[in-house]
Amino acid sequence: MTRQAREQFIATLAMLLTLAVGGALVGGLSGGLLVPVTAVLIMAYAKGRFVILDFMELRASRSALRPALLAWPALLLSLALARSVLVAFIG
Repeated sequence: MTRQAREQFIATLAMLLTLAVGGALVGGLSGGLLVPVTAVLIMAYAKGRFVILDFMELRASRSALRPALLAWPALLLSLALARSVLVAFIG
């Protein structure tokens, strides 16, 4: 592992840990409100994007797998947001 690759790995890991702690804090203090839930879902997508692009080494790839893997968490988190919106407005 080169020095540049090691530094990028450490920076990505630090960002993932920051997003995880931030998401846990915001989620824990949200009280079920819609805006903090949305923020947590955005942080979850950012974490998934870092994992897909950096740890699966797809950042430089131009294959069809990259957009498919990025669309998967976007779809799941959109469904989670839709559920939260329905619960906020209906129930």
